Amino acid sequence: MLSRRGLLVAIAAGTAAIGLTGLSEVAANAAKTFTVCKTSAVPVKGGKTFSVGGKKILITQPKAGTFKAFVAVCTHQGGALSGASNNVITCPLHGARFDASTGAGSPPAQMPLSKVSVSVAGGSVKVKF
Repeated sequence: MLSRRGLLVAIAAGTAAIGLTGLSEVAANAAKTFTVCKTSAVPVKGGKTFSVGGKKILITQPKAGTFKAFVAVCTHQGGALSGASNNVITCPLHGARFDASTGAGSPPAQMPLSKVSVSVAGGSVKVKF
């Protein structure tokens, strides 16, 4: 038979083990930073798609020196997005258009593009996810 103290120690140990397991999952799923390209690879008012960490990421440069990044999948029916022109990303499937600055969509897309964290350092564009 367990004493009250033994039971409390066992509960505390189990709770700690569950907490540590949760922390290891968080650490395993921590965001990673990837260097994608040189800033010169993405035209001003344009965009280009890159394969990064097993995902397709669309990087745009709506104005000189400002970079945005989105998951390169149309929110209407999952069409692959390949670039941008004149600050507009157009889906080749049904013509849905997205703002290259914000990812906001217009019909037939009802949802904006998913944003990806982007930064510039040392002349390189980096994304984090």
